[in-house]
Amino acid sequence: MKIALNVTTALGLALAAGATFAPDANAQQVLKIAHILPAGDPRDLGARKLEELIEADDTCDLDVQVYPSGQLGMFNDINEGVQFGSIEMSVMPASYIVGTEPLFGVFDLPFFWPADADKLNELQHGPAMEKLGATMANHNMVLLDVWRTGYKQWTANRPLKALPDYDGLVARVMPSPVLAEQQKALGLTPVTMPFPETYSALQSGAIDAQENPNPTSWNMKFHEVQSHLTMTNHGTLDQVILVNKPFWDGLSDECRTAIEAAMPSANELTFSETMKQEDEAMADFAKAGLTVVELTEEERNALRDAILPTVRQFYVETNGEEGEAIVGAFEAEMED
Repeated sequence: MKIALNVTTALGLALAAGATFAPDANAQQVLKIAHILPAGDPRDLGARKLEELIEADDTCDLDVQVYPSGQLGMFNDINEGVQFGSIEMSVMPASYIVGTEPLFGVFDLPFFWPADADKLNELQHGPAMEKLGATMANHNMVLLDVWRTGYKQWTANRPLKALPDYDGLVARVMPSPVLAEQQKALGLTPVTMPFPETYSALQSGAIDAQENPNPTSWNMKFHEVQSHLTMTNHGTLDQVILVNKPFWDGLSDECRTAIEAAMPSANELTFSETMKQEDEAMADFAKAGLTVVELTEEERNALRDAILPTVRQFYVETNGEEGEAIVGAFEAEMED
């Protein structure tokens, strides 16, 4: 209290004397990168790679600071921080952007995206994604990149190979209306909850199932409280890299170039580490006695045909002509 009082008093005296205060023009700009995953997660390693490469670039003087594990808040806090400028950059699943920009729900369409990782990467850096990314300017943000972090699988205490297997189960869902519609189409009851609470909810039986890439399920130790992993490859959980627009626009050309040049290496590292952890996860699942269920092509196609048209229609009806244009643009690129 005494220090605060003295500072306040000094400030008042200075103002009374006609002093002016201005930011130090020579102060180094700070680029804070926030995410909620623990240190060492592939997404964290990608952020660290950005830090390394940007700070090594002699043309750009930025102090890059990575904040993992929700140190700057959870998803909503980080998203609002980037939107309003208290955080410069974020790494987060596209599903958490839907509350800000509903068109990003296209990321959550089930059985929609290419199963080949290279084709997916090409699609995520093509004209349709550029069109989608441009909508973030309406929210004071810029989409810089999309990082691949694996295909989603289901865990439960029974195999989930066909539509009747899902009927009546309660499943955790991220706050995306498209994902909620997907779960309803499967016959699930979707429940939104903070991700850190998912383990205890599965353990207690409050929920029955959850969907995530295997490295995420492994890092969260869901194999300790679930008996079956069904390899559906039904969706992606890819990360969008967003930056505050005024911050981005205020950077020098050299710094924007340095950040853009660092993105491909960070993207590739994130993906390679994800694949490495996929192998480690599957080995640990086997040791833990988790039953891994593989789908035949016919079984996977049957699930796709049962739910994709319904969920696609929901996305278009929710987003109107813009939604139809976005999903149509991605479909056109996939057909080429």
